[in-house]
Amino acid sequence: MLKHACVLCKVVGAIAIIGALNWGLVGVAEYNLVDHLFGAGSVVSRVIYSVVGLSGVVLLVSYFVDCPKCNKY
Repeated sequence: MLKHACVLCKVVGAIAIIGALNWGLVGVAEYNLVDHLFGAGSVVSRVIYSVVGLSGVVLLVSYFVDCPKCNKY
């Protein structure tokens, strides 16, 4: 992560990393931590997956458009 990234960019990056680690667990060990903690298909699990997906979209966009807050530094 950027040393001088804004809070939003740091949070989005952290959420994406946590989501990637969960997918790594699914791929390597066939263990889904989100489903284990919150129940497969529960509303909470779906919200978590939506937030992780949205974080991924924000990161994808950040490759093409610079964050105005991060550019201040």
